[in-house]
Amino acid sequence: MRVLVGDIGGTNCRLALYEGDHLVAAFKEPSADHPTLWPFIAAFVAQVGAPDVACFGVAGPVIDGRSRLTNLGWTLDAADLQARLGAPVRLINDFHAQALAMPRLGPGDFEALDALPPALDRPIAVLGAGTGLGEAFVVPHRGQWIAVPGEGAHARFAPRCEREIELLRHLSKVFGGHVSVERVVSGPGLINVYSHLNAGHPPHPDMAEEDSAAVITREALRDGCPVCVETMQIFVAAYADEAASLALKCKAGQVFLTGGISPRILPLLRRDFRRHFEDKGRYRSFLEDVPVRVVTHPDPGLLGARYGAREMVEMGP
Repeated sequence: MRVLVGDIGGTNCRLALYEGDHLVAAFKEPSADHPTLWPFIAAFVAQVGAPDVACFGVAGPVIDGRSRLTNLGWTLDAADLQARLGAPVRLINDFHAQALAMPRLGPGDFEALDALPPALDRPIAVLGAGTGLGEAFVVPHRGQWIAVPGEGAHARFAPRCEREIELLRHLSKVFGGHVSVERVVSGPGLINVYSHLNAGHPPHPDMAEEDSAAVITREALRDGCPVCVETMQIFVAAYADEAASLALKCKAGQVFLTGGISPRILPLLRRDFRRHFEDKGRYRSFLEDVPVRVVTHPDPGLLGARYGAREMVEMGP
């Protein structure tokens, strides 16, 4: 069976075609290159041939086969894509796909932030920072894994100290009241935090030529620009706090950090993440036993979409 899968995010559109477990071809282009998904699919299929079935993980909530991508503005419809492609199509949230991938990762697909053993009879919490912040969890049930996607990143950012309270006040003015966790824990979130801390001063000179979030990350890793260092300190603390909140809400037996940012800042996560992750008052002792892993697999979204396609085939029409 020929299976077309996709990981469709705010920054990149990734497609791959498989025959069984064999990768036939893969494709990656900036999402902004086209006004919607179909031109990417049409160009790819024209090169590799039509699939028998397709599953796309998309960066937005999926309701009744439709989704509006949160940070891209595309509106996708599974029925429309199916009619164009001539094969059954399933849309799932991108972190639905990520969640399906997590139990299938091997030891070489992640880096551990601790030496704790996972509790395999409990859910796996999954969250990842990139263009946005995605969240989901996957639950073991009768020898299988059931993914539960969510939109937790759009719940309210909860500051924990005076520095974060000042940040919240600033972002409330910028965004008109509600400030989600994603406004802090994401690539654009890094820029939001930096802009607040650097107010009244010229930005780092490299930002004139390079992506601002990339400059912040690089400078923080080499302990360069003090504002970039402080920005990343706030980012890691908020990331860890949100991971702990998700772990508590689903009583997780382990936590996986995915997304484009996590593996790039691994040294900073190793240094500070667990300290903030465990800072949950009466539930510190629970979180002290929950392992945290940073995903280094190159395409967990595509891996999860393959299992999403498999579920669709098994469920039938």
